[in-house]
Order: sequence, then C-alpha cells, then structure tokens
Amino acid sequence: MDQEEIIQFFKDDHQKLRNAISKLTESQMNTDKIQGSWTVRDVLAHISAWNWEIIAQAELVLSGKKPWYTYKTEAEFNKEAVKTRETWSVEKIVSEWHESFDALISRLEIFSEEEWNFELDDEWPEGGKVSVSSIFGYRYQGEGHEGGHAKIIRNYFESC
Repeated sequence: MDQEEIIQFFKDDHQKLRNAISKLTESQMNTDKIQGSWTVRDVLAHISAWNWEIIAQAELVLSGKKPWYTYKTEAEFNKEAVKTRETWSVEKIVSEWHESFDALISRLEIFSEEEWNFELDDEWPEGGKVSVSSIFGYRYQGEGHEGGHAKIIRNYFESC
C-alpha cells in the first residue's frame, strides 16, 4: 500500500474499534477478560502504547537505527504498556487512545516520499527489509492492529 492508502486503512481500522466499543459500559471495559487476562481497557492501553511506539520507531529508522525488536520482545513491551496505564481511568485511556491515533495519522501525513521509502540495511526477523513504510504494514487477525482487536472485542461480546 502506498502512504495515502495506509492512512485511509488506519482510519478505517480506528473506526472499526470505535464501533466495537461504542456501546460498552465502563464496567464491561474494566472487568470482562476479553483476551487472556486483558480487559477492553487493557487492549486500548496496549494500542495507545503501540501507536506512540510506531511513531518513535519510524523516527529511529529514519535516523539509521534498528527498531526495538533488537532489545525487547513484543510480550515485554505489551506488559509494560498495560502496567504503566493500570491505574488510569477508562476515560483517560480512551482519550489517550484517540490522541495517539491522531498523532500517528499526523505523522503519516507528513512523511516525504523519500522518508516513506527509506530502508535500513537490515531485515525484520520474519523477513523483508526494515523500512519506514514496513513499520506500518503490521496485520493482526487479518486486519490492521486496531481492526484485529476490534474483531476480538466484537466476537467476545456477541458470544455473551
């Protein structure tokens, strides 16, 4: 996907997650374990952290440095992200989620073509060159990151 397609894809994905949580109560977001030990609020905390992190990782790659996978596992990152936000209210987590998404879109919109296509002389563990554009290519549950989690949330609450 090119840069404009990625931006629209991310916006559509964000809307899927907004729709998935739109009718949930604060209690449902705080107590229902929808994904392992995670509640909806934990999932949103996790997504916020990832939104901020992929912005940072794109900047790291642009400066010629390797992404985070060289020094931290995904599980470690996720655990830290949720723990950092464990005392936050649902309202604060939802607010940060929207803020992190807006920041992500803002950054995506201003990459120059040269930045978007910038590659490191390095490969992802699963293969393929590390590039700025590749950072935004992650897929989860056959969707983007937010859409994949939206699917899990919808499936959970539809089965209750």
